[in-house]
Amino acid sequence: MIPAVPAADQNRTRVFCGTVVHATDTCPLQVLENSALGVTDGKVVFLESKERLDDLLGKHELKPECVTYLTPRQWVMPGLVDCHLHSPQLPIQALGTDLGLLDWLATYTFPAEARYADHCMARAAHRAMVKRTLGGGTTLASYFSSIHADTSLYLCQAAEEQGQRALVGKCCMDMSAPDFYRETTQQSLEDTNRFVKEVLSLKLSLVTPVITPRFAVSCSEELMRELGHIARSHNLPIQTHMSESLQETDTVLQQFPGHQSYAHLYDHVGLLGSKTILAHCVHVSDKELDLLIERDCGVVHCACSNFTLRSGVMDIRRQLDRGVKMGLGTDVGAGYTTSMLAAMRQSVDASNARAIQHDQRYTACGEASEVNGRRGQSPKEAYRPLTMDEAFRLATLGGSRVLGQNCGNFEVGREFDALLVDPEVKDSPLDLFPFDSVKDVVHKFLYYGDDRNMVKIYVQGRQVVDRTG
Repeated sequence: MIPAVPAADQNRTRVFCGTVVHATDTCPLQVLENSALGVTDGKVVFLESKERLDDLLGKHELKPECVTYLTPRQWVMPGLVDCHLHSPQLPIQALGTDLGLLDWLATYTFPAEARYADHCMARAAHRAMVKRTLGGGTTLASYFSSIHADTSLYLCQAAEEQGQRALVGKCCMDMSAPDFYRETTQQSLEDTNRFVKEVLSLKLSLVTPVITPRFAVSCSEELMRELGHIARSHNLPIQTHMSESLQETDTVLQQFPGHQSYAHLYDHVGLLGSKTILAHCVHVSDKELDLLIERDCGVVHCACSNFTLRSGVMDIRRQLDRGVKMGLGTDVGAGYTTSMLAAMRQSVDASNARAIQHDQRYTACGEASEVNGRRGQSPKEAYRPLTMDEAFRLATLGGSRVLGQNCGNFEVGREFDALLVDPEVKDSPLDLFPFDSVKDVVHKFLYYGDDRNMVKIYVQGRQVVDRTG
């Protein structure tokens, strides 16, 4: 039986006084010192100057006992959002990194996921995944499970019990997979319908089912089309992969001739829309981006797994400048870490790599310049690599939008999913100095802090992790 609420902390009304850090549409990383942040019934009701605390407590009928006063170097920030990872790949995390995507799937992934037919193994492993991600500050995650409807319910149970907001999908695949890990089209549709109905009947407060065709390589047109119909009939999100590697993209176009592109195939079968979550999209044309923007799809940048499997280096600046709705993902297990802090750092690294490539190219116009000791032509315009501030917004507010959730920052009315960060905790990895500004310390945490600094974690206003004891 799944409990209605996490057992850790039933209190959903709180006030924090001190520094608040979050992102907005106009500011990718906003540091608000001397602030008062009020939460009632799990939602933000005010974010104002601490000078107004007494008035705010009175206005919202809050008692002084609910106020937490932060130390000068502590802050509250939104929980991190992992828009793409595979729970049944936890056992193969970081394994097989010498292989490319399709070979890695065949050699490591499908055998690993097939083991999740075992109920005891699946229950324990899904719990371990949620514990690992939630403990690392991921308060919202979008999970691929295995093809097994029954044991995928254990992932829903683990998220609800431990207090993590989650999208959970039973993976679907009816072709181009080994016999031991492939469904018939009818079986996949029946099991997906059953999984969706069982999850919805539980009326979970934190978990949403998500329709999950693995990718076009392993799904027939009939399966993809009918899965799209299931999603629309229940108003559910859809998650899948697209254009992760060139080999994958070429395979899709060979399997489904007559379609203009990978994205146009998905559009043809009814998978693209405002609730669609597309992992990777490394190798996409301008016409595909036009289509994704028109359909208001979300794209998930998974820099770690792209590097690990050598799938490619996404030009994230190109997509952001075009207005693509974007979030970040760890993509465990090709991604070798469940840490969204690492995903932010790797996204910045990937963008820096694109900037280096751009700056080392020669163009037909521009003033002569010397690059690596050679004379050439300077780029027409400088490449703007992703900043850490922008990565922070993608890992919080951006991710919440991709997953269609009302969290990600502390605007009034948002769900309060948050981390209380202490850079001075015992055994902290951070080196701090008296002259560091608050924003300096925040940047240090984003670059080389870790879960030791996340002393408390909140989801929907409830405290679900406490490291202060």
